[in-house]
Amino acid sequence: MADKVEDLTTEMLRRVHTKLDDIQAELRLRFTGVETGLAALDHHLAAFHAVDAARADEIADLRRRVERVERRLELADAV
Repeated sequence: MADKVEDLTTEMLRRVHTKLDDIQAELRLRFTGVETGLAALDHHLAAFHAVDAARADEIADLRRRVERVERRLELADAV
């Protein structure tokens, strides 16, 4: 009788172990997907910041050029 209980317990523990292995594999797969998505978001955000910095430089350059034109044409408001 004790052998049957031990065999049953061993079998149940094997099934639990197998289920845990399946769950662990599924979680690894999902986390890999999440990490991949986050890496893509980081890449897009970095590209956005680079474009934003370039646009800010272009706007600053245009502002300087407009101010220079205003000074040459004496259109600048007296402060």
